[in-house]
Amino acid sequence: MAPPSSTSTLPRGAHSLGNSWSDLKLPSVKLSSAREHARVEGTGKVPGPFGAPMVDSAELSRFTGMKPLSQDAEATAGHVCSSRSTRDDWLLPRKQWDELVSMTLAQRGLDARDCSEMRYGNPQEPVMDQLVELFARAAHPAPGEEVSWYAYSRPKPEQVKALAKRLSRAQGVEHAPQDIIVTDGSLAALDLLAFVALDEGDEAIVLSPVYFNYPVIIQHRQGKAKYVPVNEETLEPDVEAIRRAIGPRTRCIFLNTPNNPTGKVYGRPVLERLSQMLHEVNMQRGRPILVVSDEAYRRILYSDADFTSITQIYPYSVSVYTTGKTLLAPGQRLGYIAIPQIMPGPQREVLRRALTVAQNSGWAFPSVTVMNCLDALTQMQIDLGALESKRDLFCRRVRDAGYRVTVPQGTFYVCIHVPRHHREADAAAPDLAFCLLLAGRGVLVMPGSLFGWRDTFRISLTATHEAIEHACDVLESVWSPQRTVASCPFNGSTCT
Repeated sequence: MAPPSSTSTLPRGAHSLGNSWSDLKLPSVKLSSAREHARVEGTGKVPGPFGAPMVDSAELSRFTGMKPLSQDAEATAGHVCSSRSTRDDWLLPRKQWDELVSMTLAQRGLDARDCSEMRYGNPQEPVMDQLVELFARAAHPAPGEEVSWYAYSRPKPEQVKALAKRLSRAQGVEHAPQDIIVTDGSLAALDLLAFVALDEGDEAIVLSPVYFNYPVIIQHRQGKAKYVPVNEETLEPDVEAIRRAIGPRTRCIFLNTPNNPTGKVYGRPVLERLSQMLHEVNMQRGRPILVVSDEAYRRILYSDADFTSITQIYPYSVSVYTTGKTLLAPGQRLGYIAIPQIMPGPQREVLRRALTVAQNSGWAFPSVTVMNCLDALTQMQIDLGALESKRDLFCRRVRDAGYRVTVPQGTFYVCIHVPRHHREADAAAPDLAFCLLLAGRGVLVMPGSLFGWRDTFRISLTATHEAIEHACDVLESVWSPQRTVASCPFNGSTCT
């Protein structure tokens, strides 16, 4: 996503943010929806901090001047879009959040390049030299392939065979080459799985806090996302809550471990309990529930974590992987779906063929240049030691300042709780208020409401050491207002 421009002006119809934070009238967050959701899902109690993503597009649009797509479509006579496509508007709150940040920066006279950019897991330092060299070599046809190089193409069989062998060894469960579907990144893989698993009105269970693209994908395929909070103490799946949420139209469960945003790596015991519960449920159903294990960060593990894939345990599961996270190159799209051999043969055959038809229908293959790097890309990774040192530095400093921090076991994200005194001062939407306060001081982060985890915010450790140190300085100053914060260290702009 392009960084916000310092020269941007307020959109037509947008409200000014005022000259001080006391002037800021924040959009309300509909916390009541999470309470209603808990009762609908049958948990019998109001959840703790977790629920559906609770930032409301209509509320945010009062401040950005942007209307939800559905409203624009309704007001536009003779448009050419289907009603289904104009309802696919779940990404708008995230985009509107970025617009609010842009407005804040413009009002403060800041340029995004002068700030600690910690919203997304994008690279902020040069990527690995060997990655650049690999793509440079792959851009040139091999001898004898000068014509076929530019044609429609699928992965080379020998590369897929090598991947299946490595995956079988790493996952502890056999994978056949024909059961690996190489895709244009993990989002394409998740979309294919939602397409083959869901008919219109079918339900997919997602765990909250939730990666905000899951509801987008599920709704795009005309399914319904059903949110189940994780265990508040362990941040792992609440197996009994999932059991209660399963209904006659439940078709699949999306798991994400290591988890975005929490950084939690689900332990083998909870995955075994989940598998046993699903076995019991499946005995009463004509169609087993598919578990989609999103393992985009499985190779970004810190020294205190061990990874287990549910595909080792539960037969009706598939794993999804992408090289973009491990290489910190999300713009180079390469991923895959892997169906384990423990899935019964007939069911595995039907699933593989359905995925193949769906993939060919939209040609969701990677570009030839990236696809021909499959063997090398699935073995390379960034310097985990350097990433862990960033994690330890950031978590230590903000903890010492007084913040409550969720120390990640994997991924490059860290979640921090908004200080109590800020929650009390901005009771309607404390995480939005606090994140805009940070933006005004040159630190750009993501509010937890976008993930369904209110009163928190998420940062990305893909920022430079310099940016992380500056963010820590700002967070310390916000906790202790008497502390003086230096100017932004990048281009000399003032961030206080």
